[in-house]
Amino acid sequence: MSYNLDTTELDNIKRVRDMLVLLFPIAVVVAALIGLVAYGLIVVQSAKEAAILRILGTTKLRVRCMLSFEQISLVVLGLLLAALGLVIYNPGLFARSTISLVLCGGLYVLCCTLSVVIASYEVTRRKVLELLQVKE
Repeated sequence: MSYNLDTTELDNIKRVRDMLVLLFPIAVVVAALIGLVAYGLIVVQSAKEAAILRILGTTKLRVRCMLSFEQISLVVLGLLLAALGLVIYNPGLFARSTISLVLCGGLYVLCCTLSVVIASYEVTRRKVLELLQVKE
């Protein structure tokens, strides 16, 4: 009596795993780049808000902090909601991937924070009247 094992499905699983191992660093870099660009652009879009706050007498440092805190809190809230969704969807998967989630989430928050701080500094560095001018 002989047994014949069909390993074609196992080979497919190995190929998918190898592909995921290859694509994971690329996905992390893309997410970091999105964090570097997107949130900075959002702060730049808030230039008129910053100008109005400056006209009302708010200091540059306070405006920078307000613009930065708003975006950073949204990033952290989004990551917490994503983690909560993963816990609800599959607690075992969350437990197995906690270290990766913390490292990737930390990198994303760091990139977003860097972008937001630089953008808020650039926005508040400009003159108030320059920020209020409408460019067509």
